[in-house]
Amino acid sequence: MNNLKKNWGFVALIVLDLFMTGAALTIDYRDFVETPFYLWIFVPICSLYPLLLTVNYAIYLWRGKFVQWLLNFIAIGIISYSLMALIFYSLYMYNRGFAWYEFGNIFWVLLYGSQIFVIWKYLKHINWSCYVLILVYFIAKDFLDRFSVTYSYQRYGILSLFELNLFFVSVLVLHIVTFVIIMRKKYTAAAIYLK
Repeated sequence: MNNLKKNWGFVALIVLDLFMTGAALTIDYRDFVETPFYLWIFVPICSLYPLLLTVNYAIYLWRGKFVQWLLNFIAIGIISYSLMALIFYSLYMYNRGFAWYEFGNIFWVLLYGSQIFVIWKYLKHINWSCYVLILVYFIAKDFLDRFSVTYSYQRYGILSLFELNLFFVSVLVLHIVTFVIIMRKKYTAAAIYLK
């Protein structure tokens, strides 16, 4: 109980992230229903990261430390998707006019994405195999979102071919650049620690 009082901020974030997960699942459920079950791991974005943040905050409150491979995965996702939300939805509304739904999506992603400022100082170096698995996941997700049925904006024909390709390249580059930033942060910290 004393740990909960000392870390009340994490408790508040758990409540917020659980709410965000549940709310996002009301939108994402259609994507799960319309996507083959073996691709479900690649479907969620807005319901996935608040849920993973909740799990990692709860583990921190229980054990006093974060699951580092999961924290690194979350960091890459929330940074890259926050930047992508700003770019994608702004361009989407620029071409099609203002829409509250897309504006809300920007706010939503930035709300859970802003938690990078909470977890940044806790990020630590992880094993190379974990880095490889994280990078493979994001690259696979990007390709599946573009060339499969895991991304709803493609499935419903909302975007033109040019927009789909631009979005695909943008998010792929953002994932790779964010991955490098997170990985370099670890090496810099690890090199200082070893000296």
